[in-house]
Amino acid sequence: MRVRGYAPATPCWAEYMTADPAGASAFYSGLFGWTPGEVFALDGRAVAGMLPGEPGRPSTWLCYVSALAAEDGVAAVLDAGGSVLVPAHDRGPRGRAALVADSAGAVFGLWQRGTSGGAEAAAEPATMCWTEVVTWDEATAVAFYGRAFNWSERKSEIAEGVDHIEWFVESRTVGGLSVMDERYPAGTPSHWRVTFEVEDCAATIARCVELGGAVLTGPLDLPVGHYAMLADPQGATFGVIALSDAILDTRV
Repeated sequence: MRVRGYAPATPCWAEYMTADPAGASAFYSGLFGWTPGEVFALDGRAVAGMLPGEPGRPSTWLCYVSALAAEDGVAAVLDAGGSVLVPAHDRGPRGRAALVADSAGAVFGLWQRGTSGGAEAAAEPATMCWTEVVTWDEATAVAFYGRAFNWSERKSEIAEGVDHIEWFVESRTVGGLSVMDERYPAGTPSHWRVTFEVEDCAATIARCVELGGAVLTGPLDLPVGHYAMLADPQGATFGVIALSDAILDTRV
């Protein structure tokens, strides 16, 4: 499905930051069928970006939240107790961006629309379908994102005994919150995680391993679909999910 734009305070874009763009291009084009470049494309539509990283720095996925004005988004982050890593700056005609961190140190970006509002495709395989904040401290995250973006939390169970927390604005779901526990290595920093939709989770896992990646979690059989957390050959982590028929039927 082609996407024309995003409401303010909505996750809208993901970029892969790496010192090995050739390796990243080979992996993600092989895994998702993306056409590589400064912007990864699917059937001519922008689905994710790629940024040059510093040699020796780990590769990572970076998520962006839409803002009417990047400077105003930065001010809101600072007011909520966050920090600015890269001030608002032009990205050519595509838009303006800033790199910030929440009050627990989780890094994310702000995106002000120019010619691009963010990902141009969604609700189909090989596109971003979910972003979530992963943190040790739920209360701190709720306070920060509530003040910065007016997000509220809504709790449920994604499966029996498995908590699921969604961010929402005026009844509109915009992302998720995952609270770390003993299953995570001690000292794991707060971070954002991106998940991509796939047609077949098992086949995607097999292809990831074939391309030199690794499986960190899963596959998990959840009511919303079959999910796995993967790592690419550069060590960057991301999720994949093959949505259940019940979820897919809601698109019709």
